[in-house]
Amino acid sequence: MSENRKSVCPLLKNPELYNPDTIDLYDNVKARDYWLPCLEQMVKKFVNKAGNLNPDDPCATEKAENCFQKFHSLVQQLTNDPSALKPLTIRTLLEFIEDTLRANHFSDAWSLQKETESAKALDEFEERICYIDSINNFEEKWLELIKGVLAGNVFDWGAKAVSDILEQSQNFGLLEAMKTIEKRPWFHDNLDSWIKRLKKQPYKMCVVFVDNSGVDFILGILPMTRELLKHGTKVVLSANSSPSLNDVTYDELNLYCCKAAKFCPILKESIANEQLLAVENGQKGPCLDLLHLSPELCELIKSADLIIIEGMGRAVHTNLYAKFAVDCVKLAVLKNEWLAKSLGAQQFSVICDYEPAI
Repeated sequence: MSENRKSVCPLLKNPELYNPDTIDLYDNVKARDYWLPCLEQMVKKFVNKAGNLNPDDPCATEKAENCFQKFHSLVQQLTNDPSALKPLTIRTLLEFIEDTLRANHFSDAWSLQKETESAKALDEFEERICYIDSINNFEEKWLELIKGVLAGNVFDWGAKAVSDILEQSQNFGLLEAMKTIEKRPWFHDNLDSWIKRLKKQPYKMCVVFVDNSGVDFILGILPMTRELLKHGTKVVLSANSSPSLNDVTYDELNLYCCKAAKFCPILKESIANEQLLAVENGQKGPCLDLLHLSPELCELIKSADLIIIEGMGRAVHTNLYAKFAVDCVKLAVLKNEWLAKSLGAQQFSVICDYEPAI
């Protein structure tokens, strides 16, 4: 998709008032003093992992070090002059990091990690959907599905608290993640209200902005998607056009939907009759700017009556306060302790916001 072909999300309530970013780091000095070194540390950690993540590239560590030096220079510049990057937000800083990776010829720095985790998740997919199908109670089934999405969202290599867990344990999976996140009632918890709405009448079309690959997408998002499809809802899954951390990309979206469909006739049929579609969103970083989506996506979702935004980057760093003309569900786990406390929560607190159409 061409960079200059971008469109505004047709589901926004007031596009002229929309600001994707939750925190302005230019105005918020306390936040800036935290996030600049925090993100710098994240890039430095990638330098130590680059060789293992890219074993076929003998220059991976050197290229990663170049990326770190580029970001380090930006941090120094912004420390002296915060106006050097406009707007100065977590979103634009993360996009700068991704641009730097691509400029240093990392086409997809986390590709091998994503392949490994996705293969393991696919091995567990059939068992997961069989368990979901064994739950006869409507409310209990949807609670389990959303807990699966939230637990899956824990698998984020961009969050230090999570990467530390994943590096220390090879057996940390969906069930372990369910035990890690906050118990109900969650920090933001409108799930019961949304389940009542789901039970009342199926949605016609839902667009889901997905987050991480592996457990998140395959064991979290796909079972939820499958349940929506079972009730007659058309589902549009939208992922990044370009690689970003361990986020699932548009190409991977198609690949893993088809692989999961081998275990699930519902997914297979829905792909064949285009009740389940995968579309790129035009984004290049782990956040979500709804003023700059792919035209194809915007055209497709004009008739959607539900939007689901998943993940800390897309639903908290950006779009936490976004308002929509259709029903919206925002799902995220607060994996960063500083961010959680700034919102009045604790690390691994849950945001499950159901916002009916305005």
